[in-house]
Amino acid sequence: MKATFYVLITILVISCGSDQKLNTSFKNDDLIALVNSKTEVGDLSANEYDSEWIPVQSRKEMLTSFFGKIKDREYEVFNFFPGEMSPINDEELSYFFHHVDTEIVENDLGDYVPIMVEEMFDPSGIVYFKFKEELYYNNESGAFYKKVKYVCPMEKMYEEDGSLRGYRGLFWVKIGE
Repeated sequence: MKATFYVLITILVISCGSDQKLNTSFKNDDLIALVNSKTEVGDLSANEYDSEWIPVQSRKEMLTSFFGKIKDREYEVFNFFPGEMSPINDEELSYFFHHVDTEIVENDLGDYVPIMVEEMFDPSGIVYFKFKEELYYNNESGAFYKKVKYVCPMEKMYEEDGSLRGYRGLFWVKIGE
């Protein structure tokens, strides 16, 4: 009877330890696929702030930190092209965060004149993130796990009349090994 009790306790201790290991490691799990998902971070231009979105202050801190790391090249950054991952060089990334362009506009006299337009990136326009994640499944426990590999900040795009045109992916950021 005691021997059976000790065997059961040993199995319980070993199985509890392996469950904890599964929660922190993917080594014993099978990679199923690279999958896409999205998470809304919130839309500051919305009439009402949805309770499921990230709170405004947390959102601001997270976006400021995230884009600061991108600007400082702490992450690898890739163009947002379907089906390919082409790296963004320093000049392109610098242009994304700040640039001055010349636009031609018609003045009151009907003449076309150049004007300088300075644009700086404002992270408050980010409304959700797209993710590329590795999806894992553990046959023993039946548990699923995801490991984020890439994230793409998405912003709203508007028509000239102010109506929503759609969403634009800025770039892919490699955040996982």
